[in-house]
Amino acid sequence: MIALKSLRVQSAKINNLLDCNFQAMIYRKAVSLILTYMFLSLAFNVTLSPVQSRGGLKPEESQVTAMVNGTNAYNYALKLEEIALNHSVSKYSFRAGGSVGALETAKWIETQFKSFDLETHMESFEFTNWSLFSQPELAVDYDGNQFAIESFQSTHYSWPTSQSGVFADLVVLPLPEAANRDEVGSRSIDMTLWDAVDTDGKILLVGKEVRWSSTWEQTFKNKLTAQPPAAVIYTWWYDWMNFTPPMFSSGGGRPLSGLGAYYWDLKIPVGWVNYEDGLMIRGMEQELNVSARVSINSVIGFGSHYNVIGRLQGSGDSEKFIIVSGHYDTVMTSGFCDNAAGTAGVIELARIFSEAFKSGWYAPKYTILFIGFASEELGLIGSVDYVRQHKAEMEDIIAVVNLDSIGSDELTVSEAPDDDLNLDGLILEAASDLNVSARLINPGSSDQEAFRNPRGSNEFYKLWGSDANISDAVPVKSSTMIASSPIMYSDKWILEKPGWIHTSYDNSTSTQTLGWAEPDNMQDQIQVAALSVMRISPSAPSAPFSWLTPTTIVAFTVVATVFSVIAVVYFAKVRKRTPTQIKEESGQEKTVF
Repeated sequence: MIALKSLRVQSAKINNLLDCNFQAMIYRKAVSLILTYMFLSLAFNVTLSPVQSRGGLKPEESQVTAMVNGTNAYNYALKLEEIALNHSVSKYSFRAGGSVGALETAKWIETQFKSFDLETHMESFEFTNWSLFSQPELAVDYDGNQFAIESFQSTHYSWPTSQSGVFADLVVLPLPEAANRDEVGSRSIDMTLWDAVDTDGKILLVGKEVRWSSTWEQTFKNKLTAQPPAAVIYTWWYDWMNFTPPMFSSGGGRPLSGLGAYYWDLKIPVGWVNYEDGLMIRGMEQELNVSARVSINSVIGFGSHYNVIGRLQGSGDSEKFIIVSGHYDTVMTSGFCDNAAGTAGVIELARIFSEAFKSGWYAPKYTILFIGFASEELGLIGSVDYVRQHKAEMEDIIAVVNLDSIGSDELTVSEAPDDDLNLDGLILEAASDLNVSARLINPGSSDQEAFRNPRGSNEFYKLWGSDANISDAVPVKSSTMIASSPIMYSDKWILEKPGWIHTSYDNSTSTQTLGWAEPDNMQDQIQVAALSVMRISPSAPSAPFSWLTPTTIVAFTVVATVFSVIAVVYFAKVRKRTPTQIKEESGQEKTVF
């Protein structure tokens, strides 16, 4: 009996110990489950926070637009600028269309598209090309002293000098008085003064404003034709233009003019000096005979240009397309805003849409083509040639959203008249939903016009003596440009703040110093583009499955909540029962005597 009592006492102690251990285990599991639920809920609530913070957007719109990273896009633009300024890569032609710098840029863009797992290729076409292989030079010989003019730069697509350069007397053609830009052309050229200047075989300094008036430009062309100079050097003539550095026109060394390519026809090299150096040379020339040597070591040829195309397959009506584009070429600048920023925007959009597709956030109904167009600065040549090669597909293009010179203070949207989508209105509405300032501007100015107005764009091609034969192409009326302002020096008179594209200030240092193209602005404007594309091509129902979708996250959170409640209730009941009771209820307890 004593042994039996001792056994029962020991059994009771063991049961009590088991009860404590069992309850502790239960509490640990319950606490673990509750903490896991809290962590998952917090994580998914953080994931969903963009949805909750943007009342006018659908959940997937919030999720995808939140993926846009302005700093990331800015860094893409810095890389494009680096290519333009690397003389071992681009020589001295920056990213000019058809140059060695443009080819390296196309390869880099292709690499980015491939890194996002897009179906990618470079589509080539043959056209006039141009490269500059050494730093252009202007040296002035004044009273026996020769010195270099540091501000001198070749124009875009200038005719070359010989490798040794040209040396000749320097002469000046004066322009009439003009108190402001509105007065340019209001007075006739003083032909008595011009006839007294022999420009034949000379190095000619003239104000660039001569090309602002069609009458002045015609008079100028007549003078060049009668007395072809050895070289032309532009400067700003008027003191009210001294705020801006030289401005390099698209194809300005040819030039792209309704009067024809008279510089190339007459084989005249063309360069630029700033207002201060131009004023100094004018002063020298009035006092003494001045000579100068000009060297522009460019090479003109005919060869391959490359449009770079990345394809994200549509998940619904995949035979239809949306084109998201930007040109990557430059004039004679590093082209940070125009158009490294726009190209960077295209790359960033390619990245986020690719990631959104793979994660299941967004599967576009239509196929999206991300395109880096070549040679826009030559007259929309890359986009015109794309239309030429894909003329039969024009009816399948739903919309074209072209990014050019983004990043400045205010987003601008070019008008798309008479389109079925009301595309410009759609983009302005997207901007409003994202609280981004935006306004409508006139059509024109960039690659979207090759699609919206093929007939008119074909005329640019003809300025090069060729015909792309796209005048009969079906227009894509839903074609627009997302840009920004201010971007031009002339915006000083319109917006009271200038921009600096096509000048030497179009670089990352100047954009920071002058505060006119910045990462935050780029992020806002790329987000508007992203939201617009999603609304043109909403997500198709056949999106690839992923746990990380708004629906699955909400469902998982609900299931986790229900499971946790059941677990807490269950463990609360179990806490009142001992292992002995459990065994008794299951009929497993053995009687001990």
